[in-house]
Formats: sequence, C-alpha cells, structure tokens
Amino acid sequence: MRNDFYGIINELNNVFGVNGGYKSFPVDVIEIKNGYQVEAEIPGVNKEDIEISFNDGELTIEASCKEKDDRKYIIHERSQMKFKRTLAFGEVNEDNMSAKYENGILTITIMLKVPEEKKPTKINIE
Repeated sequence: MRNDFYGIINELNNVFGVNGGYKSFPVDVIEIKNGYQVEAEIPGVNKEDIEISFNDGELTIEASCKEKDDRKYIIHERSQMKFKRTLAFGEVNEDNMSAKYENGILTITIMLKVPEEKKPTKINIE
C-alpha cells in the first residue's frame, strides 16, 4: 500500500512539474521472470550524465543536458535541463541490478529477492 501511495505522489509531481525544477521522462516497467525491467526514454543525454541510485526500495534516475557555451545560436529552444524520476519497488536484490544506455533508452534490470529456503529447527531432548 505504501509503495502504491508513493507511486501516485511521484506521478502527480511529474505531471504538474513539482519535482524540484526537474523535468520528467517516460518510463515503462515490465515484469520479467523474478524481477522487473525499467525502460526510460532519455534522448540527447550522454551516458556519463546519468545517475542511477536505489535506496529504501526506491529507484531514482537523474540526468542532465548541459548547454555548450561556445556556440553562436540562431535559434535556441533547447536549454540546460535536469531530469529526475523515482519509482518505488520495495524489496529487491540490490546486488544483482544492471543498466545499459543505448540510442536514448536507459534499460535497468532489477531482480527480486529470492526467498531463502527455511530449514526446520531441530530441537534436542534433554
């Protein structure tokens, strides 16, 4: 329930631009075997300008486009932008995440925690 609530709040913040001056970007979350795949559309951003973090069950993706000051613009409609998106996932295997960025699409693979097999407790008789 908590994750659903925070997910709705994040979506509303993204829609109304109440995200600390950050712009949003579209994402798809796809269920895969034992986890999720997040596909984020962030065109025009260098891989080095993308930061991915996972904290307390939340995945945060931040990116920035920087202006090139040495250009003489005739038309200048694209400016420096900061992008940010946070998605709630709950408990996942944080040691087994991966990411790749290709053709403006950031793909993050998140695996769920595999429940450990519980062994019966042996009780000795005295």
